[in-house]
Amino acid sequence: MKHRISTWTFLLILVVLVVAIPACREQEDPPLPEVEGVAVALGPESLENPGEIDTVIVSWSASRDSRVQGYAIYRAEQGTGATTTEKSEFILQAITIATQYVDDEVRTSLRYPTMRYFYQVAVIGPETMQGPMSPEVSIEYTGTNQAAG
Repeated sequence: MKHRISTWTFLLILVVLVVAIPACREQEDPPLPEVEGVAVALGPESLENPGEIDTVIVSWSASRDSRVQGYAIYRAEQGTGATTTEKSEFILQAITIATQYVDDEVRTSLRYPTMRYFYQVAVIGPETMQGPMSPEVSIEYTGTNQAAG
């Protein structure tokens, strides 16, 4: 006994397969979010050197995305003196689960008595995937005054 499938039955099976197969594929997660609310400020007066500020504090808003496992903080710098240097490339400074980073490696020199520090923050998700970089923020550092940018 031979079974024959009618054209309509064949078309119905084909439509079901075309619709069902893509729905069964694993859906890609949306991209990781951008860090929001990034701000920068000079730290408090140094305990070792009263009257001098020796830290910069970078802060941001906590992500509400459950995939976020931490944050990566990047810094670039530019010295200003008799001449101004080109802004350096952004370099990873730290990875943290906090929403604040204290940069205690800020400095000036005789050649560059003023430094401008630039910061960007990105979320870190599953399998160390990194989200997009935040817009950059910057601050001027002279070590002795509180000029913010």
